[in-house]
Amino acid sequence: MYSSPHRENFMRAFMTRSVAVKILIYSQDGFGLGHLRRNLNICLQIVKRSPRASILIIADSPVAPFFKLPAQCDFIKIPTIVKIDSGVWRPNRLPMNYQEVLKIRSEIIQSAALGFRPDFFLVDHMPHGALGELAVPLQALREQCPETKIVLGLRDILGAPDTIHKQWKREGAFEAAMSFYDHVCIYGCPDVFNSTEEYQFTPELVAKTQYCGYVCREDVKTTSENGFLKNFFAEPRKKFVLVTGGGGADASYFMDSFLDAVRLLAPRASFNALVSTGPFMHEDQRQLLTQKAKGLPVTVTRLGQDSIRFLRRADLVVSMAGYNTIAEIMRFRKNAIIVPRPGPSAEQTMRCRIMTERGLFDTIQLQDLNAEYLAENISHKLENGNGMNEAMLPDLNGASNAAALMLSAL
Repeated sequence: MYSSPHRENFMRAFMTRSVAVKILIYSQDGFGLGHLRRNLNICLQIVKRSPRASILIIADSPVAPFFKLPAQCDFIKIPTIVKIDSGVWRPNRLPMNYQEVLKIRSEIIQSAALGFRPDFFLVDHMPHGALGELAVPLQALREQCPETKIVLGLRDILGAPDTIHKQWKREGAFEAAMSFYDHVCIYGCPDVFNSTEEYQFTPELVAKTQYCGYVCREDVKTTSENGFLKNFFAEPRKKFVLVTGGGGADASYFMDSFLDAVRLLAPRASFNALVSTGPFMHEDQRQLLTQKAKGLPVTVTRLGQDSIRFLRRADLVVSMAGYNTIAEIMRFRKNAIIVPRPGPSAEQTMRCRIMTERGLFDTIQLQDLNAEYLAENISHKLENGNGMNEAMLPDLNGASNAAALMLSAL
């Protein structure tokens, strides 16, 4: 995956470093978990290679403080803003103008960056931050901490190429990427989706870009399991279906269809299912799903960071097409039925099309989603599904590769 000039540096970075490294990470999530999970996966790999590393994450996810952190890692929680349309944001909880909240966020970020004086600063997803909030902090860091390496981390598919290219040009993201960043890490593979080509990176930006592969969580190996997990998989074990929608804010539509499908299958169903609503599903929607699941072989729960233990044991996963979930489905070679979120971004639809063409899983588009069709697909997958076309799996060592790239840059 890497060109030969980088290999020696990468090999050195894979060895444990005795130097105390300071890493600052900007993770903008709003109503989601994807960016934060991906950054924490990379943090784990950094700590493995540099056990004395200090990692400070600037996060705005409402649930960030409740995540289990790697050793030597801490959070600064900034006020949450949520995206309601392309380029349109609002404060999540504070009854303030978004510009006032943005000013507070930017000042906190700048104070943290200059006070922490990181060896490198990993900025996730947005070269200039939400609504340009990183422009002043990045300029200050460049001037006052010129030794800091600044790295931009991007998932491979950001959205429809024309839309993203126009948005980046309009918002000055290309200029920010060229002006402030030493390296760009793309969490993907060019043979799956050539981000630099699709989003029309300039030759100068391509020169500082590396593809790292897909970022996945590591398998959770433990000698003991919590009571819920033990009881759920008590013998005699039936086949197990996991239904997950990431943070859950917009997942109720396909979970409702899943319950309708199970009701059609219930007389002959030979499986148990767990519906993981995530922390951001509205409580009213969660209660409706819980009521609807009564009398069915289905458990509805929020399910936190233990979700990977259930995914590892699933015979079938029914899911939306978020980056992290798809990466973990590939990581564990799971049978899967994917229902991509239709908008506002084309990201999930694009990811489904590309991965389905590679023979990795089956996709049901929203316009085709109904109980009968979903029930038919579930039955077929449980009876005949044998995983995915492993020959078409991409590089899934993105967290390890990204950590190595960053440490080698020091």
